[in-house]
Amino acid sequence: MAISTIQTLLTHPASRQRSNQAVLFWFTLSLTYAALCGILWLHQAFYSEYVAQDDARQQVFWMRQFLDPELFSNDLIANYFQSIAPKGWSALYRIMAILGIDPIVFSKILPFPLILLTTAYCFLVCIQILPVPATGFIASVLLNQYLLVGADMTSGTPRDFVYLLYLSFFYYLIRRSVMPCLGVIFLTGLFYPTSIFIQSVLLILRLVIWNRGHLTFSRNRLDYLLCGSGLGIAFLVLLPYALSSSEFGPTITLIQANAMPDALITMTGKTFLDRSQMKELD
Repeated sequence: MAISTIQTLLTHPASRQRSNQAVLFWFTLSLTYAALCGILWLHQAFYSEYVAQDDARQQVFWMRQFLDPELFSNDLIANYFQSIAPKGWSALYRIMAILGIDPIVFSKILPFPLILLTTAYCFLVCIQILPVPATGFIASVLLNQYLLVGADMTSGTPRDFVYLLYLSFFYYLIRRSVMPCLGVIFLTGLFYPTSIFIQSVLLILRLVIWNRGHLTFSRNRLDYLLCGSGLGIAFLVLLPYALSSSEFGPTITLIQANAMPDALITMTGKTFLDRSQMKELD
């Protein structure tokens, strides 16, 4: 009896059980696990006032200017990281600074709500693809393990928003929810602009479907409305980045770096030099 009940709970679609209760149970369990993981992270983050995640030390330090404008006034490194910071992300930290929250402290707090939101959308996306509530829980657990063990959502930097933006985009795209999907595209441009290119490609691919053994164009008008509106939002959001110029110039390429006698090319934690460069250094 117990084994049969567990099998039903884990494998049967939500429509075959008390769907609302089952979805709510597994959804709550997913968020509970994510909250426990987040609490463990907060414990490590606030273990000492001098603890800061590696990426936060690199990308958040200059935001102390929001509290004291005289800090890093002639610091080229601070100016560089300020110039490449996404507008939405830096605006969020500026708002928190106005409220009196130190940027380094906020970088430790921010991952917690992001983990909860990312877990929620992960669960919802899985339910849309496979309507078995237990699969949403399993997927969210695996995602949390990956994010926290791999330190992909523990720095309060723009990278922390990537998984939330993608999963929310997938969820609204699957449901053909036009306005929420456009809102996610707009937020992506503010917090992690490079991801918009992937979202744009997915919008275009959405117009092509597999029907009876061959590819054909979608006959659903919502797909075309979503694609056209999404590409328009993406263009408008990326336009300021395309028109702006940086005092630091473009990022050097690998070929350019190889041509520099003093360049060290670091790969997988090891340093490699071209033979010609080694001779020049000698």
